[in-house]
Amino acid sequence: MHTLTKRLRYLRSREALATAVLPAIISWKWWATGSDVAWGMRIAALSLLVWILMQGTLYWHLKLQFIERQVALPANFSQVFRGFKWSNLIAMCCIAVALFLEHDSLSDADMRWSIGLLVGATLEQINYYQYQLMYDTRASFNHLLRHKRLRKSALGIDIARSDGKH
Repeated sequence: MHTLTKRLRYLRSREALATAVLPAIISWKWWATGSDVAWGMRIAALSLLVWILMQGTLYWHLKLQFIERQVALPANFSQVFRGFKWSNLIAMCCIAVALFLEHDSLSDADMRWSIGLLVGATLEQINYYQYQLMYDTRASFNHLLRHKRLRKSALGIDIARSDGKH
């Protein structure tokens, strides 16, 4: 199997698994504490993180089809993913404002979980739409050391290409 194909399958599978396993484990942990939980705030932040991971799953799936089957990215690819990008930013702002407005009524644990998940969603947003933050292969890490800067994200590059800007 081609190395790139294996890598894309790995990325797609890993993101898809995270969209199912992450909320199950985290929700179970919240439930198991036995204490009061601000479910609405925590679920909003967790849902945003999962929503972004789902976008990653879709992107890696489309890239895999492009490589394996020579199926072009959909004609509306850039519009759809730009829409995702903006919906993510709007949701991040809404959750941040809600946290600010509700901080007096939330427990420390609720604030920590909600802020932590919001930070995770923000990092995933950057990783997909701006700059690659994950350097888990020798080649990508060597690229980082050689160029001394973060690599542009693959999705960001594909959006720019689809728009004719790259």
